[in-house]
Amino acid sequence: MPALLEVTLHTPHARPTGLLGVPLHGLIFSALEAVSPALSAQIHAAQVKPFRIAQSWWEEGEGLHRVTFQLGVLDDSLIDPMLAALAEGTEHGDPEATLRGVVVDLQVLAQESYEALYSRHAQSVTGRQLSLRFLTPTTFRVTDLELPFPTPKTVFAGLQVRWEHFCDLHFGPDLNDWVSRAVRVQDFRLRSRTVYFKGMRGNAMSACVGDVDYSITRPGDAEPTFVRLLADYANYAGVGYKTTFGLGHVEAAGWRDSALEATGDAVGAVGIGEQDVSV
Repeated sequence: MPALLEVTLHTPHARPTGLLGVPLHGLIFSALEAVSPALSAQIHAAQVKPFRIAQSWWEEGEGLHRVTFQLGVLDDSLIDPMLAALAEGTEHGDPEATLRGVVVDLQVLAQESYEALYSRHAQSVTGRQLSLRFLTPTTFRVTDLELPFPTPKTVFAGLQVRWEHFCDLHFGPDLNDWVSRAVRVQDFRLRSRTVYFKGMRGNAMSACVGDVDYSITRPGDAEPTFVRLLADYANYAGVGYKTTFGLGHVEAAGWRDSALEATGDAVGAVGIGEQDVSV
């Protein structure tokens, strides 16, 4: 049952330099370790991570600063431990941590079972236009290099891996081949971003933010449903590389059919924020 949480912390410390998603990553694992050290270690070692850190905001205050961030949880079994770990009033981070603070608010912004998500798309979502907005720097790992452009194949291959890791409904190995032939980039408005991480031998990663419109150009049996479904799932899962560090926050909208194109009404559209984002 994927869920999207929003967490607000109060901290007396100055804003950490660099990517805010990096100290938030450490804070999440510190919080989970306080609930279950075994669970924290298990998630840290997992190849496919069951959560991702999304967009975040830092607000300067008098004495106390406020940091708000979104958190996507992909594994049903992790939702309750995560809610317990980040319960209001809990304090996280030791004196040597880059970021530490007290949770002052925890909201569940969205939550839907994998089965309900699939049923909704299979029954009533029929459009062939998809719009993705990349709110935090996004890049894809391809043959040990970064690919900063969200091609259909890279976007949906990663989403399929995450979906099939946490849900028994599998789309099959041929879906990505169909995507490479049937889904095209219709328009894009992207800006380049450079991302640095400690411990990466000083190498910068190339990434992008902005908007991409995709179009499903060929008929299919279940494949169009799966593509629309995975685009919707991206709202929970994020896309691309290092999503647990705040990269790859995407919000998806669209799935318009021909009748709705004229009115501008979207089927299953998700609201897209215009706020400044720090990761």
